[in-house]
Amino acid sequence: MSAEQRKSPENAIWLCLSCSKVIDASPAAFTADGLHAWKRNAETLAVRDSKVTADHVGTLLVEVEAARMEIIRFCSYWQSSDPSNEWPSQSSFEEMTERIIKHSNLRRTAYHEEVAPGVSAVLSAARTVLGPDNDEVASLTHIFEYAETNYLSMLDCAKALQRVADVLTMR
Repeated sequence: MSAEQRKSPENAIWLCLSCSKVIDASPAAFTADGLHAWKRNAETLAVRDSKVTADHVGTLLVEVEAARMEIIRFCSYWQSSDPSNEWPSQSSFEEMTERIIKHSNLRRTAYHEEVAPGVSAVLSAARTVLGPDNDEVASLTHIFEYAETNYLSMLDCAKALQRVADVLTMR
């Protein structure tokens, strides 16, 4: 590289004194391609972060809390009417099984109408604000995939939403 190329903004990578010494002392461990990839990643994150205002984060925090509270309300309502709470019952096994399956199907439908859209919107916004690779966003994404299956999974989703809120609060 010429002195002009070395001084150009395209070649600039800002590091603290300690890191710059480590990198300069280990050229085999820190290749030019690797350092430029770090730079591109840092610039991408800086652009993303510059577009997110405190208002965006505040609005998202309100939406996260609303989704979390909706899950808790939903679980409370549906658990209170769950026929499996009536076991043992005067009904036959077949009748009880039919009631439990019907209740479960109704609960899943209601979940997809009442809860899932709010959590999905929060997840989409969190991916934008925190990035899709954020650990808590990735965890919420995974938990949300199976949250409809039972009350414990739904409450796991509420806990994952709280962890996303905690990360947003620190931002």
